[in-house]
Amino acid sequence: MTSAWRHFVQWGYGEGRPGVPEAVRRKVGSVMAASARIPPARLISRVHGSEDAAGFEQVGRTVALDIYSAVNDRISLEHPLRILDFGCGCARVLRFMSEIAPESTFFASDFDGEAISWCRENYPFEVRRGRYTFVVNADRPPTPFKSDHFDLILGISVFTHLPEALQLGWLAELRRIARPDGLLVLSTQGDALIRGHIGEEDNRILDEHGFYYFKYGSTEGLPEYYQAAWHTRQYVDRVWSKYFHVAGHVPAGIADHQDLVLCVKRRPTVI
Repeated sequence: MTSAWRHFVQWGYGEGRPGVPEAVRRKVGSVMAASARIPPARLISRVHGSEDAAGFEQVGRTVALDIYSAVNDRISLEHPLRILDFGCGCARVLRFMSEIAPESTFFASDFDGEAISWCRENYPFEVRRGRYTFVVNADRPPTPFKSDHFDLILGISVFTHLPEALQLGWLAELRRIARPDGLLVLSTQGDALIRGHIGEEDNRILDEHGFYYFKYGSTEGLPEYYQAAWHTRQYVDRVWSKYFHVAGHVPAGIADHQDLVLCVKRRPTVI
């Protein structure tokens, strides 16, 4: 276990352990009781790395609870918010986030048109009543969303796959569409995940630059540049702080694997 929160979510809640506020217990309970619609195996594999449907659902549940833990003391998730799930795939996280923020309106975008079509077909009630809006975005900025629009933006397992120049373009776009003081929860693959798997020269590049992009092969249905990317914490603090205030960094804070980076859009300076 990497944290007390992880232990509670994985074991303590089911065992009825005391020690958390009742409001937190109820929220965890609502997520544990929810279920997701399961997409076809090829769409599961595209975002999950395997065709394991149970694992796909459980990761979505776990990631949503990790996001809740990261933002709950900064934003009221019981109030009506505009939330964007950027790179939503097949709504793996969105389904459970809508339990956590029951009064919010969710927008979900991805460049995978097949995944977006599946979402529209499988969540028709939420789409009809305007709770979910699914959007196919281009694979490069901009998005169709208004400036200063979202209270909370999620980008889980997105910046873990993009080349550096494209990442910087998307950071600028997310800054545009987040409201002032808006929160962003983004994930990265920390350098600890790759150090022992790359050679001396590649480790030197990672040390010097703080970013490493590796081409491991193509993924069916996704662009060729969709590969693997790693970030050191120092890189995130140095580069991402040009776009946002980096308010928090939790190693393995996303499902005990990817790092969780909490960002805040700065308000314009008034002179």
